[in-house]
Amino acid sequence: MKTSRSLQEWVHWLEIGPGARWIRRAALLIGILLLSLRIGYTQFHGPQSEVTLSQAVAGRQLAAGEGYTTTIRYPQTMAVLQARSEKTDFARPWPELHRSPLYPALIGGVISALPAKYSHAIFQKAPTPPEGFGGDYLLLGLNIVLLWLAAWLTFILGRRLFDASVGMVASIGLLAGVSVWAQTVAVNGTPLMMVLLLSLFYLLVRGDGAATAGKPLRPWFFAAGVVCGLMFLCDYPAGLVVLPVLLFAGIRCKGGVRMAAILGVAIGFILVVYPWMSRNIGLTGHPLALAGHDIALKAGDPTAEPEIFRNTLSAAAPALDLDKLGNKGLTGIKVALRDQVWAGGMLFTALFAVGLLYRFRSSTANRMRWVFLAMLVVLVVAQAFLDSGEGERFPAIYAVPLIAIFGAGFFAVLVASSEKLAPHARWVPLVLLGLQALPLLHDVMEPRRKNHFCYPPYYPTVFVGMREDSARRGGVAWMADVPAGAAWYSGQQVWSQPTKLRDYYEICMEQPVYALVLTPHTLDRPYFAELTRIGSDPGLLGEWAQVYSALVTTRFPAGFSLVIPQKLADNLFVLFDPRVGPSTGK
Repeated sequence: MKTSRSLQEWVHWLEIGPGARWIRRAALLIGILLLSLRIGYTQFHGPQSEVTLSQAVAGRQLAAGEGYTTTIRYPQTMAVLQARSEKTDFARPWPELHRSPLYPALIGGVISALPAKYSHAIFQKAPTPPEGFGGDYLLLGLNIVLLWLAAWLTFILGRRLFDASVGMVASIGLLAGVSVWAQTVAVNGTPLMMVLLLSLFYLLVRGDGAATAGKPLRPWFFAAGVVCGLMFLCDYPAGLVVLPVLLFAGIRCKGGVRMAAILGVAIGFILVVYPWMSRNIGLTGHPLALAGHDIALKAGDPTAEPEIFRNTLSAAAPALDLDKLGNKGLTGIKVALRDQVWAGGMLFTALFAVGLLYRFRSSTANRMRWVFLAMLVVLVVAQAFLDSGEGERFPAIYAVPLIAIFGAGFFAVLVASSEKLAPHARWVPLVLLGLQALPLLHDVMEPRRKNHFCYPPYYPTVFVGMREDSARRGGVAWMADVPAGAAWYSGQQVWSQPTKLRDYYEICMEQPVYALVLTPHTLDRPYFAELTRIGSDPGLLGEWAQVYSALVTTRFPAGFSLVIPQKLADNLFVLFDPRVGPSTGK
């Protein structure tokens, strides 16, 4: 029996046989890996928002075995827990009541999977400029892996709906999208929503195929309900995707299996969301906890600003104004149609839109295209009306893989129907992908900035220093105007600066605060122009105007304890309480 190949056989296998195909695949994978590392190296500037970092903090707590809790102490959380007759325990972290849990749970799982010595090293070591914080790199790696998974699912789904070439074009087009990478390096969890939406659509495609073939439908629709529940746990408004899924189950299935398919979706959804909603009702009386207030809040509106309500020591829910809700929803829809829907690239989006006028030969592709469009409409409308405006995972962006699939499918039809292009069908998609990749290549070629990770309002080195200083003083509490960033980088419990000065005094009666970190989030330069005009009216600066003006005049309001300002950089101050003795040790 022949057990080894001759040299000539190996050469034939590599040049003409299956080996050549594997070499091309390996070259493609290596190219994607190197491109991803290059983009991450040049474009990642660290997390950019409190929303992202608050979820990262919750994930870190899960990894530490503390449950779904947070080390960010919002005044609103304190007021709600006290109103529910919960004893406020300042020695332990409080339950997280503002964010959905799936992305934090994934972050916690990744942190838990790390060996203890590596996990300790990446979170305890202060970054040395121009390098970044180890935990930030962990978030970047997680989001890049999720993007790779989304690209693989895009290929699988494109191959099932059309053919392998369409799947490949859509997958590479996704990875070549500059806006997609902008969301990925923002580490806000958008690739996770891509994976969930692609998984849901794959299950619906399989369910559609089972209905055509007369095979059992319940497993596919039950699994689709489970994924709908996971989308809810990742982003609450996205849970409404279950409505078009239920409608599809009712329309696609006939006879006695119709009710079984609908029940399968409903049961799968309820099994996932019920335990979490029960937890929230037990803590706050509302199935979404304090995230349920988002429908009445609007980022950028001083009368309904989410940050203001989180930092107010009150358990009262914001009043729902239908005029503001309508304005918020219509504005969100306009932004989605004007800006976000083009995130996957103008060419793919245009091909998808024009392709709606064409009827594919595949009845499955035709049906599923309209199912996707219905899902996209529901997701966009739900996000626009139900989110406060702080959400960072936008449906028109995490739907990019499916837009790319149907856009690439229509592009393949155009090429096949052209006498001039059909003979070159293998090479014409390279032109499309080249045009898609031009903006990304421009960004990749940009030289890396010297101070790559100096990104106000977050100063990781300062927050790590505050952790060490607080530990030397016996673990006393401190406060920041960017509490999620401070808690993430310091690993400590950090108070969020209250909106009202009187709430600050009330908090200090419960737990003394020895320092307040004020960053450019508050002390942006335009504020200093306001300081010279405050007079007796604090205006936009609120009750804290006297404190901010004291950074210049050193005349702090009577009774205010943090009267020793230390300037660390432009628009970066730390106010200390002189009654807390100086730190001991080095």
